[in-house]
Amino acid sequence: MSKNICLIVGSFNIGGLQRVVLSLAQVFSELGNKVVVIALSNDKKSSFPLDECKFSMYAIKKRRNPIRGIQDMENAKSLQNQIAEIGVDFDLVISNAFETNRICRKSNIPNMCYCFHGTVSAIVNEKTGFSRFRRKIQYLLLIKKLYKNQKLISVSDGVKQDLIKFGAHPEDIQTIYNPFDINDIKRQSKAYAIQEKDYIIHLGHFNSDKQHDILIKAYKKSGIKQKLLLLGDDSKGTGGQIKQLVIDLNLQNHVIFKGLISNPFPYVKNAKALILSSKNEGLPTVLIEALILNTPIVSTNCLSGPSEILINELKPFLSPVGDIEALAKNIKKMVNSPIEITNKYFDKFSAEKSARQYLSLTFNN
Repeated sequence: MSKNICLIVGSFNIGGLQRVVLSLAQVFSELGNKVVVIALSNDKKSSFPLDECKFSMYAIKKRRNPIRGIQDMENAKSLQNQIAEIGVDFDLVISNAFETNRICRKSNIPNMCYCFHGTVSAIVNEKTGFSRFRRKIQYLLLIKKLYKNQKLISVSDGVKQDLIKFGAHPEDIQTIYNPFDINDIKRQSKAYAIQEKDYIIHLGHFNSDKQHDILIKAYKKSGIKQKLLLLGDDSKGTGGQIKQLVIDLNLQNHVIFKGLISNPFPYVKNAKALILSSKNEGLPTVLIEALILNTPIVSTNCLSGPSEILINELKPFLSPVGDIEALAKNIKKMVNSPIEITNKYFDKFSAEKSARQYLSLTFNN
């Protein structure tokens, strides 16, 4: 039986979370459900192929107020009004991300579940000293209050355990992996030809969480002959620092900054290996996309996600966070003796499987 489904996100400015939400909306629609996506922002920018959408998209103007409690109540009211205007009784409402969850919690919309795409620990650890302690207390109180007796979804078991550690006492909490359109990812990997033929690759924003410095040093130490391609907007964040590090280590002819590429899948498909050097993740989608394209991966065993993805023969290629020596050894080992990637590594991440788990949720409203 078809359902009416509403997905709520902070904005349509494209990023990993937005791609996940819009992909989930698409597969819900393809399964015969009526779907709308609401952004708590008046910005409707997105690189998602909207002409192919089988769902409706709305954006409400986000209100600003120096007092956060009042601001949240005003935005919650705007959300209620938008849903009333749509005129549909939703069987399932999915809120995504911490700020969006906070606003939705005040809206009293029925059949709501709250999805967490990252760990609270990562947010807390952005601070140091007393600031970190204060933020930890804030989140301990916030999570205990907001999510008591609510239905929670985590995108990995690591995210789930982190929520419990921070005092979540929900009605129910379960892991539902992010949806991946396996056939579409394979199709996009054939979209264009690339010139590079012998390389390893890293995809990600240039920020401290991605630890490009650890990656560059491990690459240098590995001694492999393959070049390292870095895909991401290197004009922002730590991009300048990483470029200087490459110069300092005399790797200018070996590390290639490719910039931001809207469809990176052809590069991923043809890589000898994909490397993740992060210190924090929720569910690192790039690892799963690489497996779908039969590309071997090497990753740090960060919180959270990688240990749920690198299983069986891939498990030894998890390296301790920040351990340059271990990461270098695993890069060299994977390049010289690559593991054959088969469907067993990624079947559980299919879009339809994720969507059907959401559709099986029940509510006591």
